[in-house]
Formats: sequence, C-alpha cells, structure tokens
Amino acid sequence: MAIFSPLSSRRSAARKAEATQQLIVFRLRNEGFALPIRAVQKVIPMGNVYGAPQGTGVRLTLYQEQELLVMDVGRRIFREAGSEEALRPASEESELLPRSETAVERYLLIVQSSSRKIVGLPLSEPPALQRVPESAFTPLTADYISYGTIRCVSALIVLGSDAPPLFLLNPDQLVQPQQALPPAVR
Repeated sequence: MAIFSPLSSRRSAARKAEATQQLIVFRLRNEGFALPIRAVQKVIPMGNVYGAPQGTGVRLTLYQEQELLVMDVGRRIFREAGSEEALRPASEESELLPRSETAVERYLLIVQSSSRKIVGLPLSEPPALQRVPESAFTPLTADYISYGTIRCVSALIVLGSDAPPLFLLNPDQLVQPQQALPPAVR
C-alpha cells in the first residue's frame, strides 16, 4: 500500500509537463528549418535526378517505381529567380545535382501535404528528430512574410537566446504548384 505524501504531491504539481511537438529538423543554406513529423514520409539516400535544372525549378527522381518531383530549394524556399540560378558560380554546388562516387552522400526528405501529394526536398546532411515545446513557436510578422527572402514558412521556432531560430516550413505550401506562390518582392 502506497503512503500519500503531501510533499511529493506538491512537487509533481510544480513539474507539469509542457506540451511538445515532434519535428524533423535540418539545415538548408546555413539556415535551420523544421517540419512537423506527420508531414515527413521518409528520408532516403538521394539517387539520380533527371530533367533540365533551368525552367520550372523541379526535376524528377524515381521513388518506389513512381516519379517524384524534386524541388529546387533556391527557387522554392529562398525566392531565387531562374536567371539568378543560372548565374550562380559553378563552384557552388546545387541542391539538385546527382550524387557521384566521389561526392558526399546526399539525402532526399520526402514531404507529404495534407492532400497526400509528395515532393522531395534535397539535403546535404541527414535530418534529426527533435521535441520542441509549444511555447517556442512564434508567428512571423506580416513584414517578414511580405519582404523576407524565405517563403513556405508558417512560424518561427525560438529555442533559446543562444540558439539560432528555426523556420517551420508549411508542407502544403511546399507541395503546391510554383505559380500559386506569391512572387518575390524586388
């Protein structure tokens, strides 16, 4: 038979657990990003990618014997125009280059929208699973949404004063057609 202790009852009341969300966290171009775990279908090694890199900003790879669109991160998330992409120095590696035997292993984060459409997001390092308290989520300002250089973002995650913030990507905005996104503000 357990003995009731008022002291232990007070301690447990003081330690109420804060609600958390599980996120997949990764880096793109030296910025931290996150996606809700429910939006990530799988992470796989990136194989060959097909299609012209210029134009629409999407290419194809095969995943489970079906075509999978692979996004151009520069165009989709960082608001870079196609002409700027073509002017990028050859020494700077594109997220869409196929891997070779001498290249560093690349990963493909398969993202699924609420309508069950999927796309691949190329990564140069494996993502991590992280629990984040709900108090760390803050909405983005209207000014940043209008003038900022990063799009498809629904919130900012601030984990502490010494840690850089993470941008919470909206999987539905990532998967929707490119022309449906707002144009870059110049």
